[in-house]
Amino acid sequence: MAEEYKCKLLVEGNEDVHVIKALWGSYNLPIVFDIIDCKSITKVLANLRIRLTAPQENQKIGVVVDADEDSSARWDAIKGRLAETGKYDCKQIQLQGEGTILKSVDSEYPSIGVWIMPDNRLPGMLEDFVATLAEPEDALMTKSEKVLDEIETEGIGRYKPVHRAKAKIHTFLAWQDEPGRPMGQSITARVLKAGNPSGQLFVEWLKRLFLYK
Repeated sequence: MAEEYKCKLLVEGNEDVHVIKALWGSYNLPIVFDIIDCKSITKVLANLRIRLTAPQENQKIGVVVDADEDSSARWDAIKGRLAETGKYDCKQIQLQGEGTILKSVDSEYPSIGVWIMPDNRLPGMLEDFVATLAEPEDALMTKSEKVLDEIETEGIGRYKPVHRAKAKIHTFLAWQDEPGRPMGQSITARVLKAGNPSGQLFVEWLKRLFLYK
């Protein structure tokens, strides 16, 4: 797909693209950035490195990746790419709970935004974040958690432990009207609430990065 804007958001997969588009659209905000599906964390980092060599074409760059088991390792990998340029004071950069935004020491280089799913602190992934968009104390979310506990106790689960969050959110969505609706569509349909605190925080980070100077 052709890129339209000089602001870019690099993500790991197609689900990220649809979830972020749905969140942004829920707030009726202007589209001012391209979302680039890089297909993997390795390719996100490679894409970031390449874009940093062409700052005139990349005014602002956001990076959204899963923490998986270690948010610090993800953060260190991203800082490593920035340090290679010599244009960012990486020693002073700290990962922020509300999403990190940093300026380069050279005004010609892009501002960089970093969000490590789910919340810039805990291990996890996109699906952990999306689960927080359900209503607090939703009975079906509670039930999906109990079902996974039962499956694991009985030893009949076929999902990998690292993918538990995927099993949980997709079980929850399977029990809705129009079962199995994808996560992005579920946000648009308001089964998942973009206005929940975690959704608001993420969108505010995007706004600070892409809409404000």
